[in-house]
Amino acid sequence: MWWFPSFAVWSFAFAAVACACGPIIIHLLNRRRYRTVQWAAMDFLKEAMQRNRRILHLRDMVLLAMRTLAVLLFGLALAQPFFTRGCNQAVDERQPLHAIVVIDNSLSMGYEALDGTLLDKAKDRARRLIDQLPSGSKITVLPACGSRDGTSFDPYDTKDGALDAIGKIELVDRSTSLAQAVNLMQRAIENGAELSKRVVVFSDQQATNWRDADAEVLKKLQDWQLVAVAPAGASAAWENSWVADIEVADGLADIETPTTIIVKLQHQGGGSERSDMQVKLSYGDTVIGERAISLEAGASSKQVEFEYVFNTLTDVPEPDHPIFVPLKAEIISDDSLAADNVRYLALPVVAGLPVVFVDQYGSGEDAARNHLGETRHLRKLLAPKTSRTDAPRQLVKIRHITQGELDQEVLQDARLVVLAGLKEPQSEETVSLLRDYVRQGGRLVIAAGADFDPARWQELAWREGDGILPLPLKENVGEVPEVAGANTKPFSLSFASMNGNALFELPSTGSQELQDLYEEPYFFKAVATDITAETREALRNAARERLTEELKLREEIAKRRETLTAKQTTGEISAADQEQIRKDEASLAVLAPHWLTWSDDKGNAPDAKAAAKSATSAEAEAARTSQIELLVQQQLPSILARFDDRAQTPFLIARKQGQGEVLFVATGLLSSWNTLPKTNAILMFDRLLRTMTRSTLPQRNYEPVEQLTLPVPAHQHDLTVSVTRPQQLDPEPLDIGFIGGDRQGVTLHGLYQRGVYRVAGVRHDPNANNLTAVAKVDEKLADKPVWEVPVVVNGAASESELLPLTRAEFEEKTAGTTLRWVEASEDISLAGAAIRGQASWWYLALAALILLLLEMVVLAWPALRSSPAGTEKVAA
Repeated sequence: MWWFPSFAVWSFAFAAVACACGPIIIHLLNRRRYRTVQWAAMDFLKEAMQRNRRILHLRDMVLLAMRTLAVLLFGLALAQPFFTRGCNQAVDERQPLHAIVVIDNSLSMGYEALDGTLLDKAKDRARRLIDQLPSGSKITVLPACGSRDGTSFDPYDTKDGALDAIGKIELVDRSTSLAQAVNLMQRAIENGAELSKRVVVFSDQQATNWRDADAEVLKKLQDWQLVAVAPAGASAAWENSWVADIEVADGLADIETPTTIIVKLQHQGGGSERSDMQVKLSYGDTVIGERAISLEAGASSKQVEFEYVFNTLTDVPEPDHPIFVPLKAEIISDDSLAADNVRYLALPVVAGLPVVFVDQYGSGEDAARNHLGETRHLRKLLAPKTSRTDAPRQLVKIRHITQGELDQEVLQDARLVVLAGLKEPQSEETVSLLRDYVRQGGRLVIAAGADFDPARWQELAWREGDGILPLPLKENVGEVPEVAGANTKPFSLSFASMNGNALFELPSTGSQELQDLYEEPYFFKAVATDITAETREALRNAARERLTEELKLREEIAKRRETLTAKQTTGEISAADQEQIRKDEASLAVLAPHWLTWSDDKGNAPDAKAAAKSATSAEAEAARTSQIELLVQQQLPSILARFDDRAQTPFLIARKQGQGEVLFVATGLLSSWNTLPKTNAILMFDRLLRTMTRSTLPQRNYEPVEQLTLPVPAHQHDLTVSVTRPQQLDPEPLDIGFIGGDRQGVTLHGLYQRGVYRVAGVRHDPNANNLTAVAKVDEKLADKPVWEVPVVVNGAASESELLPLTRAEFEEKTAGTTLRWVEASEDISLAGAAIRGQASWWYLALAALILLLLEMVVLAWPALRSSPAGTEKVAA
């Protein structure tokens, strides 16, 4: 028995001790108030009081003790003390417990055997545990990976309520971790009653669950039991095949050229290969293809390629309206874990996305006169059919112009802008225009070549990091052969700097083949950049200062807007106030321009209203600082590839600015700066440009999330929005609300299941009830969605790698803790740290009340004694 009590609320215990010192301090201070005064008449009083002095002194001490003890007991009663009995004690069936039952409902728990899935086994063992609990116990049931209906940390008062909650736990497409389970149980302990705690976790103990099992996490595990529901035996007994991924070579498709779709399959375990497995790729009722494949025993993988032209779609994509086609890849075969035999991808199908190419000649390019613009090869890569004027449905729509033609109207719907071979920016206004374009979400490529002058570009376009260059430019490296002559010193690309980057990978091309491909071109001239640590630190500081000033200005504008809006509502607004509103709107337009027609985002700074409130909260201030630091980190340049010269000169440098990105190419793309256009290595730019174009499209592929917000089109009003979940027929209504600023949207909750979530908005005719029978067809057409978005959710493929932790590994990881492994054949123990005296607070409060009553009696006792005597004297 621990004889020192614990307290539910320690603050009350400390307050009780502090307040209990009050009467003692007052008593001591009062003693020091009195002074001895010699007065002859007092001698008679002294003699009279001599016999009562000891009695009065004793009474004062008793009163002091009672008052002090009453205050102390009252504070301790508020603190609700209890006593803890040592661990490993037998359970007392008369004492209720607080059982915290955590059930792993991750994807791997769907592994099925003859006696059901692992999740079924976990539920059965949890039910048996609940039946054994003493009467009056509290029970908290927690799904480790979350639930569509949410997670409640309030304990159930009855066993029936807990059993019902266990029955509702479903398999979700997520993985769990030890740290995640610890956080769940700590919240359950905090919300639970002051009873003896019994924490039991039911899981298949996959090794991935323990990836974050560091010392700090293990210290929090006290007297827990982990019940293994996985089948006993070596990990080789587990066998599973799954769809690991679906990829499209370029990230998007058009409706005119074939699209290559790659389905990645993996297999694990088994003593023999899996042959004649059917892999099917489809969208809706349309089957793209079906293949029969074989996977080797043990750990193996395979890629299956499909080609398809999306020219039979019901909806035709428009330049500002891409179509997202939900692809479905599945393994048609018996498998112990069927949940991962299917995977989805929302593939964007586009047509005529505007891409602007700016070079020396623009539309005046003339091959006969050898006036070829530096962007020529990139245009051919993105739009190989540019010679056809009757092909408006190809991937991109080329706009080939010169700098003089570059303006906001040209850029307002462009997804990508490529500048190549330009000697210098035309003006500071051109740089500002391109910077605003990038900040709104546009993608910009700047390539050297031809007469590119790094000094002039540095002077006009760097702007201490607030321009359109990712890094400061320095002098040229090398020289073109016609100038260098016999002193030409060619250099190549450094494949080591590119290896492992998905941007430079090609379908069905091995590492050695890629190395041969990228090391083939020779480079003679390039532009060097300043990549020193001092430059990066200066860029970091400048970005931090710029974002902080921007946020400060947004706060000031937000506060003024609240005041001026209130004046406008009451009609008290003056001409000066209206002028201030116009100035603020102009300032916001400079901070966060919003003239791109396809951009849904209005800036990269925190919301102005939220920022205005943050000044009153230290936590919000810390969160704001953290957010600024994250934005600063995101805006630092990254080197994607280098040359193999002695200085390792950067070849490709990318940097995020606002919502967009700038890519700098340190060499030419057509001129004599290199032999790149004459080799297949130029294909890397096809992948790069398509990836950058793809990044401007809305995101439609997500991992399982608890909450997802989608903006509603600004031009669509009075919509009734609903979501149809995977494997459900009935749509679920969604509420439209403000999601930031003046933007409206809908919020989806509990996206835990793998599949396609279809969000649709319809506009009903208010007079639909008065339609005649002849107009019923028109009514159906009116209910057709005017806005429809497929949202695809897939869990991590690593959850399908079934490698359970062995008991020996568990013992090694948890050495020195009280964590206990429970096999399927072992009993779950209800023994543990017991709590006693939970109701002692009531007795403490009663004792404090009794002491107060006794104090009143002691104080009134002299009056009670003298009252009868006084009455007799009066009667006499």
